Amino acid sequence: MRRLIALVKGFPGHSSHLLLTDVSIGAYTVGVIMFLLGALGLEERQMAYGGLLAISGGLIVAAPTAITGLLDWLDLPKGTPARTIATIHLFTMVSATVVFAVAWLLQRPGYVHGTVKPAGWIAALVGELLLAAGGYIGGTIVFVYGHRVVNRPQSTPSEALVPGAEPPLDQ
Repeated sequence: MRRLIALVKGFPGHSSHLLLTDVSIGAYTVGVIMFLLGALGLEERQMAYGGLLAISGGLIVAAPTAITGLLDWLDLPKGTPARTIATIHLFTMVSATVVFAVAWLLQRPGYVHGTVKPAGWIAALVGELLLAAGGYIGGTIVFVYGHRVVNRPQSTPSEALVPGAEPPLDQ
């Protein structure tokens, strides 16, 4: 069972979770952009169809993304700042996924009629904002705490929150 879990989590320096997040973030972002373009009147019928299909793809990939993220989260020692940040990331991303599911439900009638529903694109935009915040927080786990990074020195959260600041690599 341990080997199966290790295989699902990915290889050292190559986490499965990070790969899957790129797929889901890309799908959600394309869906939101299509909804917004359709709401602005650009090929609304096609954008209504394509946007919902893209959001559907993000929702499908959300399950394996969450599973691999949970496995990574379980590896973090309890009571550490990294685990606290990862827990905030977890709840933010689950919230984003729920909002995207709501957006999907709100936009579903628009798929049938070839229109972009205001409630659908607004909910999707809220989901995108949560997704961006959760991704930013998730980056802290990797780039500050070096979780699942091979031979990377750890830095402090304050170093990560200053744009353009580079932590020293010779720690």
